[in-house]
Amino acid sequence: MESQRIIHRFFLSLWLILLPFWDLGAGLALVLAFLAVVWRDRTAAKVKWLQSASFWPLWGIVAMVGIAGLWHESELETHLRVLPCMLLFWAFDRETIQKALPLGGLILMLYLLGSGAVRFLEGADFSTLLYRGLLEGLHQHVYIGSYLLIAVVAVWTGRLGWRIKGLYTALVLFFLGLLGAKMLILSTFLSVLWFVYHRGRLPAKAGWAGLLLVLGFVLTQAFSEGRALGHVLKPVDPYWATGSVDTRVVQAQATWTLIQERPWTGWGTVEKQAALDSRYTEMNYRFGMKRHLNVHNQFLEWALSYGLVGIGVLLLSWIVAFRLAPWEPFSLGLVLIYFGSLWLTESMMERSLGVSLFALAWAWMVDQSKSQSSELDV
Repeated sequence: MESQRIIHRFFLSLWLILLPFWDLGAGLALVLAFLAVVWRDRTAAKVKWLQSASFWPLWGIVAMVGIAGLWHESELETHLRVLPCMLLFWAFDRETIQKALPLGGLILMLYLLGSGAVRFLEGADFSTLLYRGLLEGLHQHVYIGSYLLIAVVAVWTGRLGWRIKGLYTALVLFFLGLLGAKMLILSTFLSVLWFVYHRGRLPAKAGWAGLLLVLGFVLTQAFSEGRALGHVLKPVDPYWATGSVDTRVVQAQATWTLIQERPWTGWGTVEKQAALDSRYTEMNYRFGMKRHLNVHNQFLEWALSYGLVGIGVLLLSWIVAFRLAPWEPFSLGLVLIYFGSLWLTESMMERSLGVSLFALAWAWMVDQSKSQSSELDV
């Protein structure tokens, strides 16, 4: 039993560390972590199934994707992508995550900053240390930033000293500034407001850490091409749209017309991009045509893919879950505010890392809610 527990923790740790770097390797590690838990005590795994109401919102996503496959052509990759929504119910272990995730975040930042510094010393422009230059082929900034923010949560709930927690948070916030993702920073700010609303104040010296985020963001604004704030708000014209807001407005307009054509069942995950590209061509939206852009709005992306039937399945799972399971308002609100705001401008759940991050945050929140409920019972 002890050896299987060690195996479980090893593969769960490996999953966390590989998440930003290798989708396939991370997925295999999570499957092995799940199997280690279930194989260790299959009776307990079956019993736990009866206490799964808090995970129904995640399983609603799996059901939505699976049911849509009955009337739409689908790819195996689409179904495999949502597996973390199922597997983490059994594989989640808070103690392991508190230790491994901060280490994974540190490895990620050192890798990106180190490789960026090497490129800079080899003659690359300073912008190689900022925004997309800093990511150097890894996932987009919203994914990397979300991974690091969840690592900060793990740090603050762990047993590290206050100085180490503060230094880690400061480094992450400075890194987020270098990423220059405006919506990521806005979602973080909204989460901070929720924290202050519930806790009454910020941790000591949080202001100094916030200044590092501002410093990193100012560097990005000054030296990374195309990241100036003036590039955000531009007139909405499909032909010229290349900014942060106008592109998303055009994409939402194109998506809405397609949703109206197939409101009930949607277009499916295979046909939707071709339909979007065709609509971009009709609108003469050059930027979208060239990059084959998705919707950049998770709510509209789901409606486009799965229609009202699929959305109905998802909503039903959420309604039942909120009626049956105990919830801790602070943690639940934090997850919904952060990811809900990001989903307005990003189709995060269209990538394996996005699904994994949301599933991880949800599993953490559920564990927190159960802990609070247990304390009240005592």
